Order: sequence, then structure tokens, then C-alpha cells
Amino acid sequence: MNRLFLLFFLIFHTYIYAAKQIMWNFQYSFNLKKDKIATLFINKQVKNRDGKSRYTLKFRWTLYDSSGNLFVFVNYMGHPNQYIFKKDRHLNRVRIKLLPDGRDYNSQTYAILVFAGFDEKKRVAKMEVYIKDEMQRLEVEFKEPKKE
Repeated sequence: MNRLFLLFFLIFHTYIYAAKQIMWNFQYSFNLKKDKIATLFINKQVKNRDGKSRYTLKFRWTLYDSSGNLFVFVNYMGHPNQYIFKKDRHLNRVRIKLLPDGRDYNSQTYAILVFAGFDEKKRVAKMEVYIKDEMQRLEVEFKEPKKE
């Protein structure tokens, strides 16, 4: 009886997990050279109290070391941050909250910046950006860095 319950439990949770896969509203994948700035223009459809409805999310990497760590500077709404990405699955991404709302964790609007790989020969980092906006309050434009 316990084995039957355990089997049912595993099948049920696998089904629930598959049903709750995140559907991304915006996805970008690109290559980024050292000190080149990638920019996302985020337009809110409703203006804030200060009258602003357009924000920028800028990021660039400055160092890739021999152990596979990528040092990235991120600036959103004038707040600079530095992150160290590693090649490990759970250490290669950062979550950036885009709108200051959503009491429920699942209804928040956020971006995930992912370090997907590094090309040693070209010295280029492969980056990915995923944005979740269930309430569809954002318009997003991506500006790739200028190529030399």
C-alpha cells in the first residue's frame, strides 16, 4: 500500500510541476563582449507617481577568471549592483525585480539574467534574459551593444 501511495504521490507532483512551468513574456539571447553595455528599455503602461514610465536595465561584464567566474555589473532604476556568475546551474543566474508590486510571489514582474556560456577564443559571454510579466504591464525593447 505504501508503495502505491508513493508512486501516486510522485506522479501527481511531477504532473503539477510540469503544469506550472513558467511561460516567459520576453526572451533574449545574445553574445556580449567585455565592457560592452547591453540595454533593455522597459516601458510601464501606467505611469508612476513621479511621472516616469520608462526605465533602463543595463549590464556589462568586466572580468572572466580562470575558474569560470563572470563578474557582471547591473544597473536598474539607477541602482548599481555587481554579481558573480559561476558555471554551476544555480549560480549562473540572478533575479531582478522590475516592478515594486505583487504580494504574491508568483504574480511578481521580474527579469532573470543568465550566464549561458563563455567562448574562450572570441572572449565573448553568452547571456540570456527572461522576463515574466503575467499582468502584461510592460513593453520591452532590447538594444544590443554596438559591434566593432
